[in-house]
Amino acid sequence: MRLCLFTPVFLPDVGGAEVALDALARQFQAKGHDVTVLAKGRPRALDVPYTLRWAPQPVMPHWFPERIGRTLRQLHAEKPFDLFFSNYTHPTGYAAIRVAKQVGRRVPVVIGSQGGDLYHSAKHRRQPHIWKRTVAALREADALVAISPHMEALMREIHPGARWIERIPNGVDPAEFAAPSTRPSDFVDPRPFMLCLGNLGPMKGFDNAIRAYARVREQLGDMILVIVGSGPLDNQLRGLVKELGLGGQVLFMGHRGGNDKRWFLQNCRFGLMPSIEEGLALVSLEFMASGKPLIVTTNPSFDGVCEDGENALRVPPRDDEALSRAMVRMQEMDLQAMGAASLRRVDAFAWPRVAERYLDLFERVLRGR
Repeated sequence: MRLCLFTPVFLPDVGGAEVALDALARQFQAKGHDVTVLAKGRPRALDVPYTLRWAPQPVMPHWFPERIGRTLRQLHAEKPFDLFFSNYTHPTGYAAIRVAKQVGRRVPVVIGSQGGDLYHSAKHRRQPHIWKRTVAALREADALVAISPHMEALMREIHPGARWIERIPNGVDPAEFAAPSTRPSDFVDPRPFMLCLGNLGPMKGFDNAIRAYARVREQLGDMILVIVGSGPLDNQLRGLVKELGLGGQVLFMGHRGGNDKRWFLQNCRFGLMPSIEEGLALVSLEFMASGKPLIVTTNPSFDGVCEDGENALRVPPRDDEALSRAMVRMQEMDLQAMGAASLRRVDAFAWPRVAERYLDLFERVLRGR
């Protein structure tokens, strides 16, 4: 198959959507398919094994986001694609639908979502001209990919009559997180720690983690909270730590990748993901591939990934009291056994398996057309 993966976000920016699309593109290419990633943004040189092209920001993107599809139409005219896949409904999913209608032979369009464009908290829901394009993309795609039960529920809520929704999770490379690591030179604290890892954004619930930790810090002995990541709430979270008198007990380590990230994952006691909304966070799979248990919320995005009492404890989102009780309870759990359960479960999310499910869907869509 000749595939175009059309995305509004991509490397070298670091986020779940960027990492996931790169991993899929590599897998598809390795399995013998001709893959082009078309990413919105300023051209940047990346060492990738597939074709990478860039779509410039269109004129008046706020009012006419579908204009980003012009580059896709040009690429398709050079050498036609068999199928378009977009990992977001807006703007690339809707733009792909428009282009597919304009070309001589209608190209199938498969649309997924990493969550941010469909969340109940999504800003697009408050912008009627954008939201109608999101709804149209979901209604007109040949197939939809839901990365978790939560995302499937959102898609069906927006498009109750959806004919073809395939649930395919995000993936992980277990070997990457099993590789040896060395302690970061700027982290010398010997105390045991629980770990928050990810974007410091409003949907991650890291403020709840800090407040919950403050409630029970005396019961946790010398356990500290380490936060690895960067994002828009960085200063706000640091201010909360200061307000609660947690200086020296909550440590911010900034964004980390490679060896440093792997070391924090491998050496924490357990992971902490008090997410308010998630698609299917790659970070949860990275904790599992590192052999760690988790505290996560009851948001259905974790269903099928984190099983309460087996490899995780689950608490309602935004419930600081329940989260603090889970922190204390983790001290009484067999963390080694829970970590082993994480390792057993993560095999189902290895990228080669995930990619095969995508390719099977693409082939069925093409046969169906």
